[in-house]
Amino acid sequence: MTELEIKNNFARNIKELRISRKMNQVQFGEKIHYSSKAISKWENADVLPDVTTLKMLADFFNISLDDLICSKHFVRKSHRKLNRVLITASSTMLSFFIGAIIFSVLYFCQIPGAWKAFPAAAVSAGITFVVFASIWYRRIIINIASTTLVGLVAFMVMCFMDFQFYWIILIAGIILMIASIIFFNIRFTDRK
Repeated sequence: MTELEIKNNFARNIKELRISRKMNQVQFGEKIHYSSKAISKWENADVLPDVTTLKMLADFFNISLDDLICSKHFVRKSHRKLNRVLITASSTMLSFFIGAIIFSVLYFCQIPGAWKAFPAAAVSAGITFVVFASIWYRRIIINIASTTLVGLVAFMVMCFMDFQFYWIILIAGIILMIASIIFFNIRFTDRK
């Protein structure tokens, strides 16, 4: 790839990324501490920033340096993020829908305790959320998903057990939630 191709790719990509974030050149310049004149020069392919600035821009847009200077179109990438959210949400909601169907069948058959299908469906939805969070999302979402799953499991245990001392399960659930947060923070800190 020639320098001219890199300049043109970068110019198109930086403009596309800026517009996708709904920023004008002045707003973008303020966010990254550059003048709107510099942004204009980049977008017109007059100047290519130095490597450290390119890296900073790639980090700002959460893309690789290669993506920033290659001939890719990022409007599609923004759709990918939306698709991931929609897939995660619909898969998680599918668990609740299946739980509602199971409840309906059990209720229709007059089986006592049919309502317990809903706590089980909540745990199933939590597992689905943890799986998709681990594949696609950042640490904070994985933390939220795993902590929620631990809380849902504790809730399900409370629903299924005929136990006088619910507070023991509640305390155990809180302890496991805290342990989950600590575990994921340590695990992701070690990766860096």
